[in-house]
Amino acid sequence: MVNTKKDYYKILGVSRNATIKEIKDAYRKLVIKYHPDISRKKETGEMLKEVNEAYTVLSNPKLREEYDKNYKIEINNNGNGRDEEEFSIRKVIDSIKRTVKVAIMELQRIIDEVKLDRNISKLSNEELLQRVAFSENEFVKIAALNIIKMRKRRTTIPYLLQILQSDSTPEKIKQKIKETLKELGYYNI
Repeated sequence: MVNTKKDYYKILGVSRNATIKEIKDAYRKLVIKYHPDISRKKETGEMLKEVNEAYTVLSNPKLREEYDKNYKIEINNNGNGRDEEEFSIRKVIDSIKRTVKVAIMELQRIIDEVKLDRNISKLSNEELLQRVAFSENEFVKIAALNIIKMRKRRTTIPYLLQILQSDSTPEKIKQKIKETLKELGYYNI
């Protein structure tokens, strides 16, 4: 019967679904690392013993199968928690949850700003140009440019060119201004 008190996968630093090649590669690296001629630490001999034991079990398909079966039973009986894969999955899920939470907060911020600017289509051309030039919100700038484009007021062209040439205008907005200028019939960009 194999020892189920030790996590041989953890000792070798491989996943539970590691191939024989991955197990052999990990074993070779650890043997070199813990070889008495290379490592002068006291625990080297004990670690090398554990690495050999883990390799002996995991490299033999019959012993590995028995170990996997008994190790799971041991974990379930002791209630010691999860294995590495379950822990890794939990970490990924938590990371996804955090990312979604941040995305939702950002989306809510944008919705709030759009609500405040709901009457943007009622603004004058001068006010729209001010939004394009001075608003901190990219979506407000784009909304203002869309309305300018819809109105097709060629009188806004010189002001748009000025905003386009400003160093403080972000690249994405510059691209949107160029599209708006083309819509207004200005092609000398």
